[in-house]
Amino acid sequence: MLRKLVKTFHVLVCAVLFVQLAGCGTLMYPERRGQRSGGIDVGVAVLDGIGLLFFLIPGIIAYAVDFSNGTIYLPGTSRSSGI
Repeated sequence: MLRKLVKTFHVLVCAVLFVQLAGCGTLMYPERRGQRSGGIDVGVAVLDGIGLLFFLIPGIIAYAVDFSNGTIYLPGTSRSSGI
């Protein structure tokens, strides 16, 4: 009984970590790197938020990486000042 519980826990942890890894926009959309502003991609933001719910530190890191690389922004929606 204990072995089955431990194995189930391991599978659950692996599934959660996989979702967290897939939630990082830098891994999902590497072509978006370098964008400075624009509309937020809701899908990437929600996946980063799910990671934030399960594991606080990796979720914060995912948001920080996505914002610093610009991969959380939708392509072609940058706002310019017109100057």
